[in-house]
Amino acid sequence: MKIFREIVRNTAMGAQSIDNILGYIECDKLKNLALSQKEVMEEFYEKAKSELGAEELEDAQSHPVQRAMLKAGVKVNASFDNSNTHLASMLIDGYNMGITSVQKCINEMKRDNVEVPALAGDLMKTYDKNIKALREYL
Repeated sequence: MKIFREIVRNTAMGAQSIDNILGYIECDKLKNLALSQKEVMEEFYEKAKSELGAEELEDAQSHPVQRAMLKAGVKVNASFDNSNTHLASMLIDGYNMGITSVQKCINEMKRDNVEVPALAGDLMKTYDKNIKALREYL
C-alpha cells in the first residue's frame, strides 16, 4: 500500500537527518530530544516496513545518492550555523516536509474512499508533537 511506502520513506529519511544533525548539536537537552525523536521514527519505520513486501520495501528505500545529498546538505547548512535555534529549525523543516508528503497520501486515499491506516494518523500526530517540542529552541 502506497501509504506504508510513504511512511517508510519519510521515517527513514527523518532518522537519517537526525543522525546527520546530531554531530552539530552541542546542547545535551536538544541532543537527547533529537535522539528520542529518532527512536520514535525508527519504530514507525519498523511498523510500516512490516506491512510491505520485499519489492515494495526496496521501492520505498532511499537511494545512496539521495542519502549522500541529504548528508551533504545538512553538513553545509549546519556548518554555517550550529546554534540550537538553527538546528531545531532544520529538524522542524524536515518534519514539515514529512507532514506534507504523508498528508498528500492520506488525502488521496480519502478521495478514493480507501481506509487510512491508523499508523498514518499516529505518525502525523507524532510529527506535530515533535515540532511542538522543538519550538522551545527557536
